[in-house]
Amino acid sequence: MNSAKPVAIYLCFVALALCTVPGCGGRSNGLAVVKGKVTYRGKPVPNGTVNFNPVNGNKPSASGRIQPDGSYTLETFLGSRPSIGAVIGSHKVIIVAMQDQEGILPEQRAALPPPIVPAKYTHPNTTDLIAEVEDKENTIDLDLKD
Repeated sequence: MNSAKPVAIYLCFVALALCTVPGCGGRSNGLAVVKGKVTYRGKPVPNGTVNFNPVNGNKPSASGRIQPDGSYTLETFLGSRPSIGAVIGSHKVIIVAMQDQEGILPEQRAALPPPIVPAKYTHPNTTDLIAEVEDKENTIDLDLKD
């Protein structure tokens, strides 16, 4: 029996499995990596979420959690699992960032924490942020204005 054939089949399955790992094989799922930093008044926005909503078509939106240094990386849910990146094309950008109330006594906390970014950025009808996701690794920094 020729043992080279089963080894070749096994290696083909391994190669196929490796190319289903996120980031392997380019952007065949129509997504491109998007990362960046959110700042307001020259300082990093320390928490919240960034949402990219495609302007054209019925395509999935992407979102990412803002880290303490203001950085974010977007993910898009395709099916039941997140994939790194956002759909290629134009997007309305929505940013929701509320004041951190950790360390504040419960009776002193506001029912709804105050936003730490201008309210216009928190809704798709009022945001003026538009971002273009290109078919490459994108760095999109968002400098918010009053």
